Amino acid sequence: MTCVPFALHRFVRPHVWLAVLLGILLTAWPASADQPARQDAPDGVPPLDSVLPVDQAITIGRLPNGLTYYIRKNAVPARRVMLRLAVKTGSVFEADDQRGLAHMLEHMAFNGTAHFKPGELVSYFESAGARFGPHVNAYTSFDETVYMLQVATDKPGLIDKGLLALADFAGAMTLAPKEIDKERGVVIEEWRLRQGAASRMLEKQAPVLYYKSRYAQRIPIGTPEILRTFPPSRLRDFYETWYRPERMAVVVIGDIEPAVLEKTIAATFASLADKRPPAPDPDRSVPEHTETLVNVAADPEGQATTVSLLRKMPVLPQNRVMDYRRDLVERLMFQLLNIRFGELARKPDAPFLAAGAGKSDIAETTVAVSLGARVEDGKIEEGLKAIMLEARRAREFGFGAEELDRARRAFLSFYEQAVAERDKTDSGSYAAEYIRNFLNGEPIPGIQLEYAMTKGLLPGITVEEVSAAARALLQEDNRVVLATAPEKADITLPSEERIRAVLADATKATIEGWQETAVRKDLLGTMPTPGKVVSSRRIDELETTILTLSNGAEVWLKPTDFKNDQVVLSAYARGGASAAPESEYVDTILAPSLVSVSGLGGLTPPELNRLLAGKIASVSPYIDMQTHGVRGSTRPQDIETALQLTYLTFTDPGGNQGTFDLLRRQLSALVANRAQNPGSVFSDRLRALNTGNHYSSKPLTTEAVGALKLETMLRAYKERFSNAADFTFFVVGTFDVAQITPLIERYIASLPSTGVRASQNKPLGFRFPAHTEKIRVERGREPKSETEITYFLDAGSDEDEIALADAAADVLQIRLRDELREALGSTYSVSASYGNILPERGYGTLAIEYGSAPENADKLAGVVKSEVEKLRKTGPTADEIAKVVEQNRQDLETAAKQNSYWLSSLQSTHLLGRDPKSILERSARLARVTPERVHDALKQYLSEARYTLATLVPEPSAGTGSAAAPATSAPKR
Repeated sequence: MTCVPFALHRFVRPHVWLAVLLGILLTAWPASADQPARQDAPDGVPPLDSVLPVDQAITIGRLPNGLTYYIRKNAVPARRVMLRLAVKTGSVFEADDQRGLAHMLEHMAFNGTAHFKPGELVSYFESAGARFGPHVNAYTSFDETVYMLQVATDKPGLIDKGLLALADFAGAMTLAPKEIDKERGVVIEEWRLRQGAASRMLEKQAPVLYYKSRYAQRIPIGTPEILRTFPPSRLRDFYETWYRPERMAVVVIGDIEPAVLEKTIAATFASLADKRPPAPDPDRSVPEHTETLVNVAADPEGQATTVSLLRKMPVLPQNRVMDYRRDLVERLMFQLLNIRFGELARKPDAPFLAAGAGKSDIAETTVAVSLGARVEDGKIEEGLKAIMLEARRAREFGFGAEELDRARRAFLSFYEQAVAERDKTDSGSYAAEYIRNFLNGEPIPGIQLEYAMTKGLLPGITVEEVSAAARALLQEDNRVVLATAPEKADITLPSEERIRAVLADATKATIEGWQETAVRKDLLGTMPTPGKVVSSRRIDELETTILTLSNGAEVWLKPTDFKNDQVVLSAYARGGASAAPESEYVDTILAPSLVSVSGLGGLTPPELNRLLAGKIASVSPYIDMQTHGVRGSTRPQDIETALQLTYLTFTDPGGNQGTFDLLRRQLSALVANRAQNPGSVFSDRLRALNTGNHYSSKPLTTEAVGALKLETMLRAYKERFSNAADFTFFVVGTFDVAQITPLIERYIASLPSTGVRASQNKPLGFRFPAHTEKIRVERGREPKSETEITYFLDAGSDEDEIALADAAADVLQIRLRDELREALGSTYSVSASYGNILPERGYGTLAIEYGSAPENADKLAGVVKSEVEKLRKTGPTADEIAKVVEQNRQDLETAAKQNSYWLSSLQSTHLLGRDPKSILERSARLARVTPERVHDALKQYLSEARYTLATLVPEPSAGTGSAAAPATSAPKR
């Protein structure tokens, strides 16, 4: 259960916001004199001024009390149903003395309702196979609250019970004062978990972004002062005022019959009624401002320097075909601008490390066009000027015909794949889409019509229109400049006056149109001479064909019908970085990054993207500790392209002094401030403790980046990819074995080879402490602690034993959650997990992690150790084992219909030397997980005398602080 201010993700976590920004899908751009609205439409496309229809596969209705419902039959995943309750209320609806109560109310839904006593609801759904978190959860944002359940359809009465739970959330929470008091601590611990550099900088920047609006003062987590002291009556006031049937929607998507569910919804929610007269919605506008607002926020624990320029605009209609067309034009424009940013970032003198542009909702009535960059420390001004100049270049000179043509092809390929998968779309995707329709009015015409409209409209979208979109969107009014940086003595941050001067300079600077270099037409200059399949065998039980090639490589082929338009592939060889001398470990592990930055076949990544526009195929090399190889994905019609990329990954990887310098520049910026991050320092110390200070546990530092050697990296890469006989390839998805075999012969059997499998793993030498060891890491300014207790638990490589270790961890996690969170209210979350380093034997751990107030860390560690010892001595109960076995059974049932599951399963069984048919025995293996066997395993493996205890606490100079400090965080989902 979390609170999610979606619009703030880019600003909350400066080190990840840019990636989010690059992936934004855009909504609308304003009409301008450059582009009058068109009323004609191409053949096959509805009239441009017509309203977008609703997908006929959806049943939408409204009960007499005003509650809306959406129902859709969908068989992916099979025998599952997604249940959602969306409520049009969030933190912006809170009164001043209710800050945080929208989110608190969401928590209380799971702590007592008319039909579920406190503690019963989560336990009930867990016993039915749902997991708390992935399948039983909720979130609160500024404007909405959404409750989420996933249940199995093969258990009688379970769907009805799930709908009953949603009906209770909607109108029958008990809100018992005793339960409220218990949950206060949990929510305060959630607040505590989010504190840090990001939250401190957000506190400074939210009022600037949300200029004179309620959003600036309504971060969903609220304030600990109010959370600790609010009277229960104020929580009930919020519930009864805003949880009204006409503000709610129920969404049911899954392997069900809509007509039956429609009746069940009517019967379950018919009695839901308003408890109070309606209240007027609060003002959710974000006032405009003529002056550009500026904020530069620095923090001693800051990890990255970023700068963003945002232009705020009103939300525009999106319900007509012409709005859909406008959306396409807009998305094309941003895609073209982002491609340019990507090419500029590769230049030796680039003023930023990465940059991106997009548009997203930031409030109910407001969107923001964003230009943002990640820059090296001390280069905020250069980065800001650069993104401003590119925006001007797009405004004044527009885009080229070839640029647009490539973008059209890329868009169409995306929609082609989506429409091909229309009957294999996950129910969760539909549920999210229909929630957006209810909350924000997002149209839901269905992918079939979207594809038809996109295919019909794209050819008529001109360069002039896309260029006009740039002129309309990238104007210089109602703007905000936000920058974040680590606080360092040797870096002077720009003042507000300097930022304004940079903006003025960028507006006056002389610029020229975009110049693009030519790219060859073919991925491969010369086609390789094909090898041969020398033998073939089949595992009928797995419907898998295994080809042995003339160069010694082996290829496992498993056609499936799980997806209509997906093929996944991988290849591995033994060795990885373990085969390198310790002195070359960092060069070796980073060698694939050099290739990824450099490109393939003499083409840079931007050139590859241009050449492959309209195709969906990606392949990436990797080197980990014990294996090396490639991973990739594609669609049936682009399999040959994916195999060509694989061929180049082995035979013609890039890498020269220029790209090496670029990689070092990027890595240097990545690690420059790592030592100031409390979490990073803690995890580094913990890894060193639990591995016997193994060299691989050492963090990447600025010094290590400076010591990288181009020659060593290239040699390490080429050594590992020079002998195809070392590799086993796996291909899973939608393909025909007979049709793919000639392609395998041309691009895989032709790879260079010695003909002999030579690569092997070397022992890693991880050493878990022989006796109990404890460390205490003092880092950070906030009043929060992080604890990890790790037990030595080596279950070896036997699958039955690993299943028992996993079950023990699952049981322990549930017990610790019930004790530390639900009973004591002293943590927000606790996890327990089993891990090992197979294929090597002799090292396994059961790790327990939780956060808390610093003064509670030792007490909670005692509780954890007591629960572990209790489990070791008395074993799990039959109910506990039944619960975790059912959860794992359902997870396995769903996973077994996914291509990625089969790809990883086939590769792991091969790596570990197991019979591949053992994959089919996993359900039977789960059935052998009993309380007695788990207890025996725990007694055998788990020792109370061999564990590590690591605790992160604030620095002494920071003090323990108080949870009554102002809340500034924006929690993640």
